[in-house]
Amino acid sequence: MTPAMTMAVYAVGLVSSKLIALGLQPFVTQWLGADQFGQLDVLVTLGSLLTLIMAFGISDAMYRFAHDQADQAAFFRCTFGLILLIASVIMILGQTFLSELQQILPGAPSSFAVRCLLITLLLNTLCCVPLAILRIRNLANQFVLAQVAFALAQGLGIVCLAPQYGIDGIMAAGLVAQIVQLITLAKHFPAPRLGLSALLLKYGRAITLSGILSFLVMGVERWAIADTLGLAALAPYAIAAQWAIAASLLLEPFGMWWFPKRFGLLGTQAQRQQAATLSVLGCQLGCLVAAGIIIIGSRFLLLWLPAEFHQSAQILPLLGITVMFKHASTLLNIGCYHQKDGKSIIAIGIVSAICAVALLVFILPRFGLYPFILAGIALQLLRVSLFYLWSQYYLRLPYPLTRLAVSYGLVALILVSHIHFKMAYEIAFSLLLLVQVGWPWLRSQLTGWKKAAEANG
Repeated sequence: MTPAMTMAVYAVGLVSSKLIALGLQPFVTQWLGADQFGQLDVLVTLGSLLTLIMAFGISDAMYRFAHDQADQAAFFRCTFGLILLIASVIMILGQTFLSELQQILPGAPSSFAVRCLLITLLLNTLCCVPLAILRIRNLANQFVLAQVAFALAQGLGIVCLAPQYGIDGIMAAGLVAQIVQLITLAKHFPAPRLGLSALLLKYGRAITLSGILSFLVMGVERWAIADTLGLAALAPYAIAAQWAIAASLLLEPFGMWWFPKRFGLLGTQAQRQQAATLSVLGCQLGCLVAAGIIIIGSRFLLLWLPAEFHQSAQILPLLGITVMFKHASTLLNIGCYHQKDGKSIIAIGIVSAICAVALLVFILPRFGLYPFILAGIALQLLRVSLFYLWSQYYLRLPYPLTRLAVSYGLVALILVSHIHFKMAYEIAFSLLLLVQVGWPWLRSQLTGWKKAAEANG
């Protein structure tokens, strides 16, 4: 399967599965209301944190080391054995200290909801291994089938259970959907075995610590908003964040194709040039997504959501910029992740986490939500800069930065035009951005047509 076809399959599967969840959003907001929706987001945020800990960076380690293994099947068995052990221990600890976990969460969710969440996260973590295997082996069709099966089962479960049981029904629907995905992937699970633990744990602990620190940068603010401003104030922010993340899924097909391959393109200077160019292209695709969020997404939410949640339309453009820079930090970091010890990743995470905590302590309570979001954008820009500089220190790549700077400038002009209600300027700058991002491809096409014309002439 060609790279373009692989990315197309991933795109269809990911977008269609996410659309199922987003399509239910107007109904879920009406069934739950602002306070209950805020509490649901608290649980979702907890799930994100625990997933980082349960997975322990094992899937990232698979992408990093699978291509170097003489016996990949044995390597996959070792990764599954280790992730099964870690995730099971975390789930059992969560069940044991359930009441303490409830007390520290804003809104004190029900014990049933938290128990369902913990079991769902265990099964989800176990599925990470076969899903990673399918990506490494370029079996995009089977990967997408498992994702869509999960989304359909979850959507059907929410429709049946949420109107009557609320958050508990949504958590139960997630558990049933995860069981469906587990069954779909059953034949791709390797037999568990413990081995290569030193290599996997050394790499995974850096990824996990970095993920936890990243959670402090973008994730824990949900709890801070709920605790400082209330669950009702969290709900519009949570919805805007969902749409910003959903829009970023448009970038996932590129990432799913590119991330497993990027470490294999570092041997020669020509390969390094290709790796740098593709990384910047991925950042530019993030610019296009951010432009779409600003122009289309914010206006769409005014039509899509009940009036109680219309503040989401004002928050979404700013979160689109945040996601754009966050996406860039995952692409301009090849040198950092190429190092086996991951020290630079941890160092960047610590600096970012310290800054994030400072924002939560000094900005959010004193100045409110919007200054806090703007400060968060500045923090994401700092993270991009640190990843780029540290990555270049370890592994110098010839990134075409001028091209990327122009794209960022055009996105800034689109945002300013949006704030000042100049839709014509928004569209004009967006067209310029589209041409600028697509120009290398257009130039190659024009050159090919010119050569063909000369040959025929």
